[in-house]
Amino acid sequence: MIQNYLKIAFRNLIKFKAYSLINILGLATGTTACLLILLYVQDELSFDLHHKNVDRIYRVYADAMLGNNKLNFAVSSAPMGAALVQDYPEVENYVRLQPSQNMLIRYEDKVFTENRFLWADSTLFDVFTIPVIEGDPKTALTQPHYLVLTESSAKKYFGEEDPIEKNLIFENGQLYKVTAVVEDCKPNSHFHYDMIASMTTLEHSRSTYWISNNFYTYVLFKEGYPAGEFEKKLPDVVKKYVGPQMAQAMGVSFEKLEELGNKYDLHIQALKDIHLKSALDYELEPNGNIEYVYIFSIIAVFILLIACINFMNLATARSSMRSKEVGIRKVLGSNIYQLVRQFLTESVLLSSISVILAVTFVELLLPLFNQVSGKELETAYFTDWNSIPMLLLIAVIVGIIAGSYPAFYLSHFQPIEVLKGKSGSGKKSSWLRSGLVVFQFSISIILFVGTIVVYNQLNFVREKRLGFDKEHVLVIERSWGLESKAESFRNELLNNPNIISASNSGSMPGEIYGQTVFQPEDKPAESKFPLSTSVSGYGFDKTLGIELSEGRYFSKEFPSDTSAIIINETAVKLMNLTDPVGKRLLLLGPTPEESIPFTIIGVVKDFHFESLHQSIRPLTIFFRSTENAYTCVRLKPGDIAKTVSFIESKWEEFVPDKPFIYYFLDESFDQLYRTEQRTGEIFTAFSVLAIFIACLGLFGLAAFTAERRSKEIGIRKVLGATTPTIVYLLSKDFTRWVLLANIIAWPVAYYITTSWLEQFAYRISPNVTMFIIAGLLALLIAISTVSYQAIKVAVSNPVDALRNE
Repeated sequence: MIQNYLKIAFRNLIKFKAYSLINILGLATGTTACLLILLYVQDELSFDLHHKNVDRIYRVYADAMLGNNKLNFAVSSAPMGAALVQDYPEVENYVRLQPSQNMLIRYEDKVFTENRFLWADSTLFDVFTIPVIEGDPKTALTQPHYLVLTESSAKKYFGEEDPIEKNLIFENGQLYKVTAVVEDCKPNSHFHYDMIASMTTLEHSRSTYWISNNFYTYVLFKEGYPAGEFEKKLPDVVKKYVGPQMAQAMGVSFEKLEELGNKYDLHIQALKDIHLKSALDYELEPNGNIEYVYIFSIIAVFILLIACINFMNLATARSSMRSKEVGIRKVLGSNIYQLVRQFLTESVLLSSISVILAVTFVELLLPLFNQVSGKELETAYFTDWNSIPMLLLIAVIVGIIAGSYPAFYLSHFQPIEVLKGKSGSGKKSSWLRSGLVVFQFSISIILFVGTIVVYNQLNFVREKRLGFDKEHVLVIERSWGLESKAESFRNELLNNPNIISASNSGSMPGEIYGQTVFQPEDKPAESKFPLSTSVSGYGFDKTLGIELSEGRYFSKEFPSDTSAIIINETAVKLMNLTDPVGKRLLLLGPTPEESIPFTIIGVVKDFHFESLHQSIRPLTIFFRSTENAYTCVRLKPGDIAKTVSFIESKWEEFVPDKPFIYYFLDESFDQLYRTEQRTGEIFTAFSVLAIFIACLGLFGLAAFTAERRSKEIGIRKVLGATTPTIVYLLSKDFTRWVLLANIIAWPVAYYITTSWLEQFAYRISPNVTMFIIAGLLALLIAISTVSYQAIKVAVSNPVDALRNE
């Protein structure tokens, strides 16, 4: 019986080539989109799952409110992990991580700058699953200046030599001994590394200061312990350790601080939730977003549904062409179940061919998709034995979904009626086809609106006034290598007429800024405020185009500026300062006696020193002209390459043994929104696919509609109907469907886009124009698709249609 079904299915496939091609291409396109998104979603959901104890590993983080300034940070204090292990037997172990950037490392004549560098406790291998290729994981990080390399790093420095016990020279001349080689870091990890050095090397890792947060602390709970129970014990940790030190530093009891609305809470966060569900300050790396996983999963389902709807629509539209076949089969003894199996066999065959075609498309498109999504996705048809059964399952499921309604619809035709020549399709099927087309275009319009909103938000981000000028600013990294020669280097640069200004700075806009607690000298003891901090040398305001609202910037004419401070307008409002210039802020130390006073000499207008995801926070700038991380240089527009070459030559004069590494500030700032840019590109791609699939179905429906109404059109033409009249006649129903789709899609699209925009502190508001553009675009595409068939019929000879029986 199955053999007979397949034979008939192949005959129909060959006989109705256009119908088959439209269905196969639609299903293949939909399946391709679905498979690409499934690869993306699977990768996002797999982060950190390679760790054996993933369900037992949690990160400690803080949620605080100090001086009306809300703080959520992923870092914790140096003594946190050890204290938790000591005080709570359910905590089996802990490890701390701290990243470093721009580490200059040498071996013989090889010099490299390492950006994926981690400091870690010796317990790293006990908590995380990091396969060791060579060396002893128990001793690899136990002593100062011990170093672990990944396999790729080992080959980069040592080639085929055995790296164990060999030394690498760090920038300060210190030797670090290689003690182990581990496998390369998994790409689906929330932190990455090429080198790991022993935490005991860092003196501040032995700090007992609980209110200084610089480490990422992970704890490993004992097998079977419900981690949720530990949350209830963390307030005791705050009271025992954090509270007393905070009271000592702030000069007021912790209870009094809480009464004034301040708080300091500790929480734990599951390792497997960090990548998709964490958006804390000071994350190790930019994380993903669970909302994108949900959105893309829904898009995958909808695109596949659109393809299945095409199949349903075309099958029911062709019902009149197969009605006699059904009638004859029923007269010869076929029952409903046999007919259903026959039609489902046909649809599964079509979907199987589509899946094979989709696999080919995926292989061709995957490099491009990886480039757009920033992923390293791979297919595993032969290495993962679940892949082939999964593809077969997809083919069967898609075939059954697409063919279910047509199969039951066609199998219920009455043989007497259809053999008399009456069509099997009626109003019910016509209404269903209309509803399905409306659904298809509703989804397409939602995707169009999403694409337009994402594009406009990113354009808004690029064009929004940031409070500083990021254009034509070259930033030299690792400027601490200049040491005491930093000011001389700056003066040499200023001699070039193509350089407008230059300055030194400890941080640049777009980076993560540290925070320190201050107290206005004339305010009561409980008036403590955490403020973001930075340092800069002379001319930083001019180099970045930062404007002052009061006072002045640092100047060589005032030697006392070494104890001066500049704040922004948000800091003035937060601390409720009137006439702030000349007043003093106390930089709080471990005790009130150790606090250091700084005089406010200027107030800068608010500028976005962080991304637009974050509201402008209160900022302080201290003076430091040497040993800063960066030298920033404002260039005149023109021959930029020549000016960069000049700067490089001067750098080599001052520090010939240090690499010249630079970037342009505008490009760096744009990278802050790379995730959103990728989202927009993916949205656009799948919007185009969705509308393409919908139009395929519309094209097929228009063709069958035109064919079924050919005699009517022939008679109308004989009676004087013009071509525009015929086109309007065949297009009006489709136009009505797309207009109805707009009414349904707009509210849904508004809800989705406004939810997405909430992640930005500064954002656009979706307006009517965006929705109208999306609707008109969908309508234009639909009309263009239908018009081709309509015009084709309208210009045909009516005699041919009237002769046709």
